[in-house]
Amino acid sequence: MRRWYVWVSISIVLFGLLVWRTRPWEAFAVGADWRPLLAVIALNVAVIGAWSIRSARLMAAVGYPLPLLALVPIVSFANTINNLTPASSGEALRAVILRRRHGVPYGRSTAVILVERLWAIWIMAMSAGAAALGTVVPASPGIVGVGWVAAVVAIFAPALAYRLGLRPAAFAARIVDSGAVGDDGMPGRRARLATLLRDVDANVAGILASPAVAIGFVASTGLIFIVFAVQLWLILLALGQDISPVAAWAALGIATIAGVLSALPFGLGAADVVMTTLLAVLGVPAAAAGAAALLLRATVTLPLGLAGTASWIALNRGPESATAETADP
Repeated sequence: MRRWYVWVSISIVLFGLLVWRTRPWEAFAVGADWRPLLAVIALNVAVIGAWSIRSARLMAAVGYPLPLLALVPIVSFANTINNLTPASSGEALRAVILRRRHGVPYGRSTAVILVERLWAIWIMAMSAGAAALGTVVPASPGIVGVGWVAAVVAIFAPALAYRLGLRPAAFAARIVDSGAVGDDGMPGRRARLATLLRDVDANVAGILASPAVAIGFVASTGLIFIVFAVQLWLILLALGQDISPVAAWAALGIATIAGVLSALPFGLGAADVVMTTLLAVLGVPAAAAGAAALLLRATVTLPLGLAGTASWIALNRGPESATAETADP
């Protein structure tokens, strides 16, 4: 990736995929008020900032504190490549970038990536489910209150599970580790994989075992989701539709989970279909719901994707870490 014609070609492909998938030309024809849309676009800066702060705290927790500005292009690119690859498989590139540019061992970066992705999805599912009570699903105020209390407790379930000894990576390491060695007397692939899994488990446990880190992660992730909900709410206002931000989060959160479960790049329409259906349940006319999905792609997905593409170019043009060669294989 150090050769200019490689990263330039990939950058062009990334840009083309973003434009093709988000279809910004279709969003221009919906007749929305442009003033709330400017606020939506501006809020993308807050999203990237919150991503970077959250990642910085996790990197510090695994012993590799990195400057906030150094993490901005990394997390921005990670978001873009996740959206463009099936089942967010492109996240592996973030571990490679962290190793090459900052000498972060794969065991440390993988632990951070797993926590950021899996726990964030869990938080999204629990909070969106609670937000759906009383908005998408009719419920009394008492049921809504109980639902939010249950969601808050469930959000911290991963940290509690690790404290109780439920550690999937360590369990996988015991299964993988055969103790086999190669013909040259060096550890075999399965043994090396088991070592990596144990390293990941130890670092994930270190993150989840710290109340300060866990609470900070939940708080920063919650802030990110609040911004996303406000963005959808503003888009609907631009279309003349007024629903509560909580209802907007329920629709967006559940739709995003549907897109994740589809394991397809950008959800390939799965997220859009679910979101427009939920918006219709919330009383938004079908035409406005469809327009909101288009505008969300044009004002949120596309700008964040363009930021990720620019970050990819910057990461390939910058110097690599002198300690990258000594990091673990």
